[in-house]
Amino acid sequence: MKLTVRDFQPVQQRTKSAPREGSLAHHAQVSGMPVGTLKTRVKKLVDKGIERERAIEIALSQPIGPQGRPRKPTHR
Repeated sequence: MKLTVRDFQPVQQRTKSAPREGSLAHHAQVSGMPVGTLKTRVKKLVDKGIERERAIEIALSQPIGPQGRPRKPTHR
């Protein structure tokens, strides 16, 4: 098979857009926490009556637990 000039054209790299400074996505990315986890934690704290900025600080200070459904132990 003969290769043509078209075959050698470089693939354009897409750049990822960075989240806005101060958004939940930005806070989650900086701390290494999934965005959904952070949103859930913040929503629960805001529903309890804590202001949003303080709720974000509290949510980020909590450790990240294991993700997903726990598996059955393999030993009996």
